[in-house]
Amino acid sequence: MSDDWELRWASGARRFYVAEIVRQASYALAAVQQALSLSRDPQRRVEAWPAVQSFLTATAIISKLLWPVRAEGADLKSRWRRFRADRLRTELMISDTSALRDRKVRDSADHFDERIDDLVRDQRIPQSWADLAEEEFTQQPAPFRAIDSDTGEVLAGHDRMALTPIVTELNAVLRRCETIEPGSTSDPDIVMLLATLRWPPLPSLFAPTERPDEPVTAGASIAATGPQSLEELITLVVDQLSEHPDSDRSPDAEG
Repeated sequence: MSDDWELRWASGARRFYVAEIVRQASYALAAVQQALSLSRDPQRRVEAWPAVQSFLTATAIISKLLWPVRAEGADLKSRWRRFRADRLRTELMISDTSALRDRKVRDSADHFDERIDDLVRDQRIPQSWADLAEEEFTQQPAPFRAIDSDTGEVLAGHDRMALTPIVTELNAVLRRCETIEPGSTSDPDIVMLLATLRWPPLPSLFAPTERPDEPVTAGASIAATGPQSLEELITLVVDQLSEHPDSDRSPDAEG
């Protein structure tokens, strides 16, 4: 099955992943802009975290596309995850030191219940005021969630993440997506739809029939320089029709 993976990738499989990366990057950038705007408004500061959470979710999806989980096994699904992730990182020129790979803050936000567990499970409960005065008494820091608009950081649990490196990388990724899949950044939903309609790829007009030694065009007179694919054929027909815009008029239409 894996013998045709290179062909699958070159035949349009990449387009699905690029469209999803573009979509999630767009969500992330819109969310972080909203979060920063709300965090600077004293009256609406409490509304900022839902936008931050959307930002973290979108960047987490991108991170998993580039560095997938459950990809270490020898089974078919794990090997495909490694294959597509390697291709995406290579073609989008994303290094393993990318800010998109750091999942500490995203994990802290996603597993906030565990951060609460750590506090309430491990915190020593004082029995008297004297206990609080003991030198060895330690008060565990409480987990929290916030966006610091002054430093440009997101805080979750006990971890911090600078926003600027993430935003810079997202912008660079969007530019690279447009380079390898032109048009992908203008409307990723349409790109995904077109990818779906074109999958699986149609065989060439010169693909063999049931007889492997005979092309589908056997017996037909088709120039070797003619269209080699359905897309080329459609383009040729459209061009020919545009040369005769009145060809659908009836003979009696004149005069």
